[in-house]
Amino acid sequence: MRPGEVLVARLSGGASIVRFKEERNGRVAALLGKNKLARIPPSRVMLATGALVDPKRFEDFRSRAETAFRNIDLSEVWDALTDDQEAVSFQDIADLYWTDKPGPIELVSLLLALERTPDLFLRDDGRYRPRTRDDLAKLLKRRRREAEKARDTQALAESLSEGRLPDTPSRYQESLVEAMKGYAVNGEEFQRRSAARGLVDLARPEARDHQRACFEMLVSAGIFDADEPIELHRTGIRRDFPPQALDEASAMAGAVAARGGGREDLTGLDAVTIDDEETKDRDDALSLEALEGGYRLGVHISDCGALAPPGGEMDREADRRMASLYLPEGVIPMLPDAFTRGVGSLDPNQERAAISLVAELTGDGDVTNWKVAPSIIRSAAALSYDEVDRIIRTDGSRREMLNGLYHIAAALRRRRIEQGAIDIDQPEMTLRVRASGDIDVKTRDRSSPAHQIVAEMMILCNTLLAQFCYTEGLPAVYRSQGRPDTSNLPDTSRLDERAAPVIARHNLTRRMQPARVSTTPLRHGGLGVEAYLQATSPLRRYPDLVIQRQISSFLATGKPLYALEEVESVAQRAQLQIKELSQVEDIRKRYWFLKYLASSRMPPNGPDAFEAVALQNDGRRTALLELVEFPFRAKSKLPKDVPTGAVVTLRLRGVDLWRRSGSFVHVP
Repeated sequence: MRPGEVLVARLSGGASIVRFKEERNGRVAALLGKNKLARIPPSRVMLATGALVDPKRFEDFRSRAETAFRNIDLSEVWDALTDDQEAVSFQDIADLYWTDKPGPIELVSLLLALERTPDLFLRDDGRYRPRTRDDLAKLLKRRRREAEKARDTQALAESLSEGRLPDTPSRYQESLVEAMKGYAVNGEEFQRRSAARGLVDLARPEARDHQRACFEMLVSAGIFDADEPIELHRTGIRRDFPPQALDEASAMAGAVAARGGGREDLTGLDAVTIDDEETKDRDDALSLEALEGGYRLGVHISDCGALAPPGGEMDREADRRMASLYLPEGVIPMLPDAFTRGVGSLDPNQERAAISLVAELTGDGDVTNWKVAPSIIRSAAALSYDEVDRIIRTDGSRREMLNGLYHIAAALRRRRIEQGAIDIDQPEMTLRVRASGDIDVKTRDRSSPAHQIVAEMMILCNTLLAQFCYTEGLPAVYRSQGRPDTSNLPDTSRLDERAAPVIARHNLTRRMQPARVSTTPLRHGGLGVEAYLQATSPLRRYPDLVIQRQISSFLATGKPLYALEEVESVAQRAQLQIKELSQVEDIRKRYWFLKYLASSRMPPNGPDAFEAVALQNDGRRTALLELVEFPFRAKSKLPKDVPTGAVVTLRLRGVDLWRRSGSFVHVP
């Protein structure tokens, strides 16, 4: 090789036309252009043409060779060689292609054709092996399919850019839409994200947030709703039930609780349910009888575990779902509606199977005697929290009974606090999305008499059932919690009356330890009890259903239904799944609350000013605040001299529903 000689070399971009400059230290210096130089091993020089050109003539040489390469057709040479399936040299192919001796430009163009369009020949250790006829047919078929996919992709992108789908989508276009749905839900973790991102680039080349643009395109095309619960899609929970589970629920819909068989007839008790006004799955009822010097309390839990057979279709689906999901736009139940709103629900004037805890208490909340029994009950009334509070405040049917329940609840609460329970009266915000699209927002005081009644009776029931399981040696999973260190809590007595309870709750909550599950009963410091489990919501939580079945089986046969390993497995899975469901509930509640603010608390629809309590503000980062009107936390920049506990005014400047965030600005 001589300086200025034209070569064909294999570079990172493939076969390239270069000029030889020099060879030094076992490397070839190849000139790609005026100021570009590549140093490569001699083995990567594929062809030395013998043609010597200066820099100006080199560009002309390269241009002519590139043009000639596009006119090379090797099909006749391939047809002559393919049946033998022998690898041949470049010179053999050149001799077959040209009858006359080719010049440097012709040789270069032929080599470029072999290297850049390897449809007919494949490089094989410095030689070229023709593809078989079958391989070529498969290759061309694949190329046609890829070209068809490219046309489908372009057509789909054009349709989506216009806010619609093609009139008759192809199967490939349908698969691309599925990829877009997966990417809109799961983002960069989605396996087919590149296909979805490619469509976004074609349809919306200006988009910066590909996932958001993908979601918006699906909404415009009518595939997703504008309020699509993508958090729900991530969990994989279906709204509908398998047909087998629905059939099983329908078969039980008309069942009537059987008397006898060891069940106590408690239908004569004046039992009531207390729930939210819109609750349809009533799984607990309360009764109260006055005794000399005290009361006889009944906590009756729907014995749905005895009705839904273990291992049946409903049971398997409940095990998969693990809990009911309560969203502002509706409930996704753990069990089919035909069951939870039928034979499983303690509806008024209907005889139902139950597990009843009957306890005798003094007026001070001391439990003097108690038992657990399978029973038949008949609820006399379904009361809402508001109804109970109104009856206790004023007058109405069962006022004496409800006042007695409230008296016991207050006594039980006092005793728990004396035993170290943590008293956090956190208000709760409830949201309901109506069929009309209107959003109802209410703030519920969980320290109201009705809420205290239900909370204390459920704590008492779960505490005594934990004692029952431990005493009888029933495999069960208990919940425990270490008591937080409440010493040296900041003094809130001098704070504004709007801020004091908010800051006190915030400081206490930050010190709370996470709850734990164990097959050994340990103290629950947060509740102030020695042992605790959950068995009072069998229609809504699968672990409760399992524990209830365990107790019901023991009462009927003297033997547990589940082994320790089975109970523990359910509890461990539930701890993860129910936490995930709680996160979905929180995010969907946040979404709908922000949408409510955008529609009713921003001009011109309403005032955009909010009072808020500063929870954390170090002046360097965005401050954390809680709105006074709603138990909702927001972030905003505050002056560094605004102390924790200060009540400030915020204005809502905008809402980003995709990011589930509101833009709050401090108003001095």
